Amino acid sequence: MVKSLLQLTIKDILERPLFQKADAYADEQALQRVVKWVHILEVPQVGGLLNGDELILSTGIGWHEDEELSVSFLRQLIDCGASGLCIELGTYTKKPFEKMKQLAEQEHFALIFFYEEVRYIDITQDLHAYFIHQHHRMVSELEALSGQFNQLLLAGKGVLPLLKTLHQATQAQVAFFPVEAEACFYPPINKENADYIYRQWISGELLSGAERKKRNTHRPILAMDHLFADLLLSSKKELSKFDIFALDRCTTAVAQEMMRTRYMEERRRHQEDLWIIEWLNGRHGYDEIKDYLTGLRSSIKLARAAVCVFDLQVKRHSGTWDFEPLLIQKYMVARSIFEGEGFFLLPTLADKQMVFILLDQLSRSSASERMMKGVSRLQQTEDQEESAFFTGLIGIGQEISDFTQLQSSYETAKETIVIQRDVGPLLKPFYSELHAYRMVYMLKKAGQLPAFIEEYIGALVKYDMEKSGELLKTLKVYLTQYGSKQETATELFIVRQTLYHRLEKITALIGDNYMRPDRRIMIELALYAYEYSHGPIH
Repeated sequence: MVKSLLQLTIKDILERPLFQKADAYADEQALQRVVKWVHILEVPQVGGLLNGDELILSTGIGWHEDEELSVSFLRQLIDCGASGLCIELGTYTKKPFEKMKQLAEQEHFALIFFYEEVRYIDITQDLHAYFIHQHHRMVSELEALSGQFNQLLLAGKGVLPLLKTLHQATQAQVAFFPVEAEACFYPPINKENADYIYRQWISGELLSGAERKKRNTHRPILAMDHLFADLLLSSKKELSKFDIFALDRCTTAVAQEMMRTRYMEERRRHQEDLWIIEWLNGRHGYDEIKDYLTGLRSSIKLARAAVCVFDLQVKRHSGTWDFEPLLIQKYMVARSIFEGEGFFLLPTLADKQMVFILLDQLSRSSASERMMKGVSRLQQTEDQEESAFFTGLIGIGQEISDFTQLQSSYETAKETIVIQRDVGPLLKPFYSELHAYRMVYMLKKAGQLPAFIEEYIGALVKYDMEKSGELLKTLKVYLTQYGSKQETATELFIVRQTLYHRLEKITALIGDNYMRPDRRIMIELALYAYEYSHGPIH
């Protein structure tokens, strides 16, 4: 395997021809240190000259016969993560220093001594040629591995064969942790070990400490800014570059496989739109709804739901061959986002509108805030040049707990959009936030809106048009300030005497009982109706 060639250790180096006459002072742990490069170093101050895992070659000229300086040099190498030190004895350093040997033994660090003159240039050429050759082999092997992953993706056999291939390439334990499913291990391990690894993973212990990080690493499986799973590689030995690169390629393959699976699932759901349309139209009973939803996800909560409707503003694609794939992609993005906010999403198209049934899976009461957060995130994904699925008017219907009444939420969501076509986009497009506009809309549907406005404030409207007066605005502010003359004058930036004059005129035109509770309600509603029809009163 490429892995065994790439992980060149001190023990492997000692078996090479140029080291046959070398004397090694190293325990078994020191012999297993990995060497990734070889470097000649003679200066006593190491500083930032090393990256770690180097085999250092030295004649000892930097410290000569100074044992304390030699120990300082060795300590710097150890702290910089070097793997071993080769010293040529004779010319500058006559014999191994005991303190160096003690420190090396204490730190499980390899000391290699040459008692005869040796050409360090030959050692560096030999090892550098080896490393470069292995790098080319690694690239070749990674290309071949990528080809294997691609073939498995084309075969569509799922995630497990990908994990198996990663293990065969690295000989390391592979662990796969999906967000919404059970963990998977390859090779398979018993439940006790699996639970132990999973607990270590959740607690963060598996990747804590420098040594553990060398033997364990992971990659998140991300798509559409959503975490689907984590892929972990664990070994008893230090992971090589090949292992890390193999993990990266497997991560990409797993992400593609999961997206393919989700795409197929989304396409199947897209084909089941008829059932959802019938539910929106009130044609399913509770048991039928429950069976359908639990069939989609056994753990689904049937507590409360709301319908969110988007007025489609699609500039391209509509009616073309690639509209359906684009629509499915939008569904996948939306599902990912709303699941992140605690909703189970059922999307469909109806009457040139995107309809989302949002089933709340959280018990906390901030459903409206989470809905708006999901809508905002969804709008940020839009590419205005290609399409505008989610940037038109939005309506969110009444929240329901009786799932047979979903039609009510759907109808009120559509009504919220219709009202906004008259009054403009609302910051909070919830039917529950419409209040007076709901009554005004009912009057409009009944054809009674002009007559209603005329009955209660028609005289004021006529006066303002003929005299360029501000009686409507004055009345609106006066009612808003609960009849406080001082607050009204301040709000209108007029003196009290001017306000008194206007109030007298209003009384003359609509009667002196306009502050009586029952009549005041109708007048305020008439003001809302006027703004609904003609825009804000300024």
